[in-house]
Amino acid sequence: MVRRNRKFVSLLLSVVMLLSLMTVAFVPTASAAAGDTVFCEDAANWGTVYCYMWTDGSGNNGDWPGQKMTKGDDGLWSYKVTGDWEKLIFNNGSGTQTADLSYQGSGSCYNNSTGAWTTVDVPEEPTQATEPDSTEATEATQPSADSTVSTDKNTVYVMNEAGWSKVYAYMWTTGSSDENKSWPGEALTSIGEGVWMLEYEGDYKLVIFNNNSGTQTSNLNHPGSGQMYNNKTGEWTIYDPTLLHFNGVVAEPASPQYTGVDIKLSIDAEGGEGALSYKFTATVGTSTTVISDYSADSTVVWTPDTAGTYTITYYVKDEAGNEKSQTASFKVNDINAETKPVVQSVSVAPTNSESSEIQKDVKTVIDVTAGGGNTGTKLLFYKFKITDPNGKIANVPYYTTSAQYEFTPTTVGVYQIDVSVQGSDNSTVTRTYKYDCVEELSAPGELKVTVSTSGKAQVGYTVNVNATASGGVAPYTYSFKVNGEQVKDYSSSAAYALSLTAEGTYEVEVSVKDAQDTVATKTVTITATAEQPDVSEPTTPSEPEDDYLKGDADCDGVVNIRDTTAIQKHVADIIVLTEQGLVNAEVDSSGSLTVKDATYIQKYIAGMNVSW
Repeated sequence: MVRRNRKFVSLLLSVVMLLSLMTVAFVPTASAAAGDTVFCEDAANWGTVYCYMWTDGSGNNGDWPGQKMTKGDDGLWSYKVTGDWEKLIFNNGSGTQTADLSYQGSGSCYNNSTGAWTTVDVPEEPTQATEPDSTEATEATQPSADSTVSTDKNTVYVMNEAGWSKVYAYMWTTGSSDENKSWPGEALTSIGEGVWMLEYEGDYKLVIFNNNSGTQTSNLNHPGSGQMYNNKTGEWTIYDPTLLHFNGVVAEPASPQYTGVDIKLSIDAEGGEGALSYKFTATVGTSTTVISDYSADSTVVWTPDTAGTYTITYYVKDEAGNEKSQTASFKVNDINAETKPVVQSVSVAPTNSESSEIQKDVKTVIDVTAGGGNTGTKLLFYKFKITDPNGKIANVPYYTTSAQYEFTPTTVGVYQIDVSVQGSDNSTVTRTYKYDCVEELSAPGELKVTVSTSGKAQVGYTVNVNATASGGVAPYTYSFKVNGEQVKDYSSSAAYALSLTAEGTYEVEVSVKDAQDTVATKTVTITATAEQPDVSEPTTPSEPEDDYLKGDADCDGVVNIRDTTAIQKHVADIIVLTEQGLVNAEVDSSGSLTVKDATYIQKYIAGMNVSW
C-alpha cells in the first residue's frame, strides 16, 4: 500500500485559508472530476464522516448526508468523487457539519477541527500479489459438490478467524472477462460471530479473499453459493443460514453522544425457529439497565441519563429458546458540562411516525429539546429552515429563543426541515430531517409503549422509569400509576422518578395516548430490598489453584469463542462464572473482569499476538 505523506499547500493558500476563518474571502474553486479523491482528517472525533458534493444547477452526489467516506489505515477518511462537483460539505450524518466548502482538487485533505486544508498523496489502485489467471487454483479442503446448499440468492461467506479488519472477495471465471468487481473485489458485510457475507450475481468459479491491505488468499476454487471459507484454516464448510444469527446492530446517532439524547437501537437478525423476539440492555460500571425486555420490537429508543462508557448488549431469541447476543461500546458524555449546543431530540406533529409523513394544509408543530451551551450567558437560540418540495425556502429563517416552531405545508412532496441550535458563543449544531407531505396520513401502525428502568432497587433510593412510544399518530402523552394509584396524569413527560420508601413490590403502570386518543399500556414490576449494610471485613475467597488455563472462562479445558460469550453474559449479569472461571477469564491484568478480557481472548483465538 502506498504510504500517504501529508504535504503543506503553498504559503499563499495557507494565508487565504487563515483569512477565511476570520471573514468571508474569495477562495479559488477547483472542479472535481470523476475519479478524484478527497480526504478528511477527523480531528474533531466525529466517528463517521460523510461527503456531500454538488454544483449549483447541476445536481449532487446523492441525497443528504451524501456519501459515507472510507477510513484508511492512516486514519484519514477518503471519498472517490463520482462527478464534476464544485462545492462540498463534510458531516457526520447526525447533525454536525462544516459550512459550504469549495473543492480544492484531488488529494486535498480537510481538518474538521482546525478548518485547514492540506494535501496528501493519492494512493494508486492496489495491485494483486497473485494475479488471477488461467492457472490452476490452489486446492483447499472442500465439501463434496452434492453438499452445496441451493438458495434463491448467490451468497458466499468468510469465517474471519484471521481477524482481518475488512474482507473483500474478488471473483472471476478463467477464460472470461467477467469479474464481480475490479480489484480488490466487493466488500463483505459482517453479520456477527466472526462471519462475513456477500450476496452476488453471476456464476464465478474462482475467488480471492483479501483485506485490501496486502493480505490475501491464493486463487481458490469456488464451490458454489452457500459456502463459507475460513481465512485461518483454509477450509470450506457449508453455512446454514437457517441458524439464528445477527445481520447487524445499529445505534443512531452514533457514539459518542450526551445524556438526554434519544438514541435508536436496532437489531437485524434472521434464522431460528418461529418468530424472533428482541432484548436490549445497557451496562455502565456494575449497573445494568434493561432498556427493553424480550418483545417483538427489534427497535427501541434509549435515553441515557448517566454519563459513562456503556456496553450495549443486543439479544435475539427464537421460539425454540435459542439465543444469540452481540455487544457494542457506546460513550455518553455529560450534557451539563458541554459548552457546545447539543440537539437531544426533535419531534414533528401531527405525523405518521411509521412513515415520517406530514399532512398538507394541516398546521405542523416542530418541537426541539436541546442542551449544552454552558458558556457565556448559557442561552440557546433556535432557527428553523423549511424547504418545500420545489426547493424553495418556505419561511423566513431567523434565530429565536423559542424551541418550538409552527408551519403549514401546502405542497405535496418531500419537505426538508433544518433545525439549528446556537450557543451564546455562536457555536452551532444543525440537524436535517425530511418528511413526505401527503393529502392524507397513512393508516398508523399499532401504538406501542416500551418501558425501561434505571437505578438501585433498594429502600432509600430512586428508580427512574422511562417510556418510549411508537406507532399511532404523534404527539404522545404519558401517564403513570404505582400500585393502582395515579401518580402522574397524562403529559408530554415520558419519565417518572419512583422513590422507594419501603421494602416490597411496586407495580408501575405506564400508559401512552396518541393524537387519536388511542391508548397503549405496559406494566413493570420493581422489587425494593432493604439497604445492604456495610461489610467492614469482607470474606476473602480461597486462593485458586496455581495451575490454571488463562482464558478458559467456562472451565471446559479449552479456550474458544464460548469463553468470550461466557464473559459477556457474566458482565451483563445473565450468568455468574465460577470462582475459578473468574480467575481464568481475567487476562488483561486490570484486576477486574470486563468486556476487554473477552476482546483479548478473541484476539488470542484469531492468532494475534497478545500477552497475558
